[in-house]
Amino acid sequence: MTVQDDRGIENKVTQGHSERIHSIDVLRGLTILAMIFVNDIGEVASVPWWLKHFPQDKDGMTFVDVIFPAFLFMVGMVIPAALKRRKDKGDSMSAIWRHILTRTLGLLIIGVFMVNTYASSIDGALSLPLWSLIGYVAVILIWKQIPRQQGSTRTVSWVLRLFGIVLLTGLALMYRVTEGGNTFGIRTMWWGILGLIGWAYLTTCFVYAITQGSPVGMMGAFGLLLCVFMGDRAGVFSSWGLIKQKVDIGTMIGSHGAIATAGAFLGTLLLSGSKTQSHLARIRAAVLFGFGMAAAAVLLRPIWGISKVKATPSWCLWGAAWTCWCWVALYWIIDVRGWKRWTWALAPAGENPLMAYILAPMVYAFLQWTGVGFYERIAATSASLAILRGVIFAFAVTWSTAFLKRIGIRLAL
Repeated sequence: MTVQDDRGIENKVTQGHSERIHSIDVLRGLTILAMIFVNDIGEVASVPWWLKHFPQDKDGMTFVDVIFPAFLFMVGMVIPAALKRRKDKGDSMSAIWRHILTRTLGLLIIGVFMVNTYASSIDGALSLPLWSLIGYVAVILIWKQIPRQQGSTRTVSWVLRLFGIVLLTGLALMYRVTEGGNTFGIRTMWWGILGLIGWAYLTTCFVYAITQGSPVGMMGAFGLLLCVFMGDRAGVFSSWGLIKQKVDIGTMIGSHGAIATAGAFLGTLLLSGSKTQSHLARIRAAVLFGFGMAAAAVLLRPIWGISKVKATPSWCLWGAAWTCWCWVALYWIIDVRGWKRWTWALAPAGENPLMAYILAPMVYAFLQWTGVGFYERIAATSASLAILRGVIFAFAVTWSTAFLKRIGIRLAL
């Protein structure tokens, strides 16, 4: 992104297709950092209540409950630019939809794999930590970005991808868990965080295609998806049988899809050719959008309350509103004022979020497999040490992601 002159916030913005709005990457990196941190301390009983999810049976939310909607919002925010970039390159609609469906399938597969690592133990020769560790290696081999240039490097990358597919398939076939006298193989149970992101991503891409990227159409679809949640809770989809059993329509399509669609609405305002082609126009539109969602959240709270687990409309709206405002603050600091040096370890994690997300449980699996118990003992000592451990671990993962990106290890779906 370049600015025509430096005389103030009203300057016009010229955004080439190859350029990035750095605040988006930084906010996504911060979201990943926060996600890793709260997951690390999530099982520590002594940490303060505001560092945990709000109780399921209560009406309210903590900052922890904003992290998942923030990531969904960021997923939607980059969809308009990503699809436009593919169209500008000459991709046909069928090619674009192949990419969308392939990406969705990849998120669902990884999500289901991660859900099955949460078992207490598995049957067979491999321990659960070793099974998980090998699986994460397979995920990296499969979804590592393959270099564009031809040659031996590209050939080796494809061979490693094929090996990863064989490895992950073999792990899935050998997976057996005995619970209550019954033996189970790989199960969805729930789709995992990445799977939920996959359904929301697919929903938002469909909405964007139907509305042809119209901001007015996106806003209407945002409201309609919240109505899907309401309809589902009223029993509208109760007769949908197997579909309803596998996909919680109100939550996964309605609520989560609405958050991602809200992000996509904001993303349309950042495209070249939109009516918001100055810093001031972008900031004003985002701030007002956030206040509109906050007002709706207040009005809808008495009906369903605020609950992350139930994915109520007020939770969706507050999560999207806070994310919108956080992006405005970062946009002003990074893209308007140009203060970027401090973002060196966050932006790469935002550009490589899948690697950052799976790197943390990969480390846990390695520690469990090797029997290293000092990590758990640190958290058992005191809440302060548990929080310090979480902060150090979260930054170590994001810095490691930045290092892996520099040496060419980047996951792409």
